[in-house]
Amino acid sequence: MNLQTYERAQLDAGLTVLCAAMPHVRSVSMGLYIPIGSRYEEAAQAGISHFLEHMLFKGCQGWPTALTIANEIEGRGGYLNASTSQEFISLWVKVGTRHWRQALSLLAGMAQQPLLDPAECLRERGVILEEIAMNRDEPEDFVSQLSSQALWGDHPLGREIAGEAETVMGLDAESLRAFHQHTFHCGGMVLTLAGAIGMAEVVSAAAAEFGPAVAASARPTFLPAPHLPDHPRWRVHNRATDQAHVQLAVPGLPRNSPDRFALRLLDVLVGDGMSSRLWQRVREDLGLAYSIGSYRAAYADSGVFGVYGGCDARRLYQMLDAIQAVWRQVQEAPISADELQHCKEYIKGRMELASEDSSSVAAWWGWQAATGTEPWTLDQTLAAIDAVTAADVQRLAQQIWRPQALTLAYVGPRPNEKKLTKWLAAV
Repeated sequence: MNLQTYERAQLDAGLTVLCAAMPHVRSVSMGLYIPIGSRYEEAAQAGISHFLEHMLFKGCQGWPTALTIANEIEGRGGYLNASTSQEFISLWVKVGTRHWRQALSLLAGMAQQPLLDPAECLRERGVILEEIAMNRDEPEDFVSQLSSQALWGDHPLGREIAGEAETVMGLDAESLRAFHQHTFHCGGMVLTLAGAIGMAEVVSAAAAEFGPAVAASARPTFLPAPHLPDHPRWRVHNRATDQAHVQLAVPGLPRNSPDRFALRLLDVLVGDGMSSRLWQRVREDLGLAYSIGSYRAAYADSGVFGVYGGCDARRLYQMLDAIQAVWRQVQEAPISADELQHCKEYIKGRMELASEDSSSVAAWWGWQAATGTEPWTLDQTLAAIDAVTAADVQRLAQQIWRPQALTLAYVGPRPNEKKLTKWLAAV
């Protein structure tokens, strides 16, 4: 375990490097965070960050094809992956310790020198269009997209990260190359490593792979998130499914909010896990839904807190009323000392289990540094969780789950939009 100490360096090229030594393991995990994502995009180029992430795997200097990239890692028994969010593109590699240097070289090549071959871009564009269509076909995924639209409207946070088919069709190798040159510069990147490795060798290798410093254009900026929805707070879609799929959501908290630990406890209390109140009441006591729970996401200036559920369409309003009843209970009466301690132990135990894996350790330090905060140790975080009171949780429940902020998304059979909006207005 090493969520207690790490070393940090700033390279001449602008890259921030963090290293957490785990001498007892035989692996090295590394991640590269690039501060660009869907909320930075213009409407006409929606999906370009996600498209570029895909293209990083299609060939780079030294590894000219997708197969050579895959073989470099999988041929050593390792793992290579990436993701795009609203605010970051992240690349991840995990390999045996003896292969870490080759993995770092590949990671740097993919990020800094992608080939962006026009023919490959054309092929991958077709794959991404299929991905977009697949997400629309899955009711659970589609209702999540609609929920973002209901919450954020035309704001970039309301867009699908992969973009729309129309905007993706307009992206080509030239636009991807220009976007890459504008956004992928070391001054904003964070490289994090954890495993059987030392800081001195990491800094030496990273300095050789990343740089020299390049005069970068002005960093991209994003529109601030609105405090409350200023548009219709619902999205309803008819789909011939066996179930009705619903998401209720409100604006949440920014990443670095002082209340972020209380929010984590509220999430566990309401809907994270089988012992949560939503699960026990809606699924176990009333048998209204097979799928029920809560979720949260945090951005630089705002966030999302929501509840999802799937049920027989004929029982939709029973489920919605039951969800609201759980929220009223949380808002009206403070959580008991025993239940509060249960929620705290749930969170702390999950963190402690994650601390034994090099990937989780690398993500722990890297994510905090990438999001602009001085990284907290595990013990500091556990102490902050222990400091949350029942009054904190109740106050936060009252603060965020407000009728005027509540949004609704629905995918399912026979929607009566007027009836759904009437329910929402009456909350």
